[in-house]
Amino acid sequence: MGIRELKKRLRFLAEGEDSLAGYAADGVRVVNKNTDFLNEPKFAAAWNFAEAGNKEAWAKRKRVPDVRWRAHTCCFAAARALKLEGDFVEFGVNAGLLSMTVCEYLNFGALDRKFWLFDTFRGIPEGEMTAKEAARAKQRNAGIYFDVYEIAKRNFSKFENAILVKGLLPDTLEGVPIEKIAYLSIDLNVARYEKECIDRVWDKIVPGAAIVLDDYAFIGCEEQNAMWNEFAAVHGQSILTLPTGQGLMIKQ
Repeated sequence: MGIRELKKRLRFLAEGEDSLAGYAADGVRVVNKNTDFLNEPKFAAAWNFAEAGNKEAWAKRKRVPDVRWRAHTCCFAAARALKLEGDFVEFGVNAGLLSMTVCEYLNFGALDRKFWLFDTFRGIPEGEMTAKEAARAKQRNAGIYFDVYEIAKRNFSKFENAILVKGLLPDTLEGVPIEKIAYLSIDLNVARYEKECIDRVWDKIVPGAAIVLDDYAFIGCEEQNAMWNEFAAVHGQSILTLPTGQGLMIKQ
């Protein structure tokens, strides 16, 4: 490294990461990469729609988190699903930041599909989990979550084919008429909950469908990471680790 380049990097460090070109949010620091997708009109409009609808739901944090790259991943996976048979499913919705982006991006209300949105809509339920997961759940319930069911209903009101299913998973899967799944997003924060749900629906996921694992590669979510790695190995699948912290599985 030359003296000029070294001085430049030191200046960047001194001025702080906000002075760097690129993307810095959600634990991701990207430079020297093309991030034009963030400003692509269709995606930007979808994100702005979801962000506006979620401001009240993130009142405890005082701002909606900038998870645009995660939302971009979900839009990519959901757009692929339009070439497959089946409905869309999300386990872990809160007020719908990611799924609202997907719905707006795809103009979901005009599609002959259903988007099944499963959640308690009031945080992570108590149950059997590891001590680390329990501590994390307690922290997130206190610091982020509250009853957002009415907010979520409002957020998805323009999409008549987006259906909120309130209650505890996997019990709320009973009686829901899902025959095939073309897109699946999972963010339940607890390995056991996610395992119980994927076991229930795996045979309904069509080949080629994308499964987005929201917590897969985050520090503190090692139980989920290990569970998904084992699940993938047993079922002959592979998981792509993304810098967003997500995992992406394409069912083979």
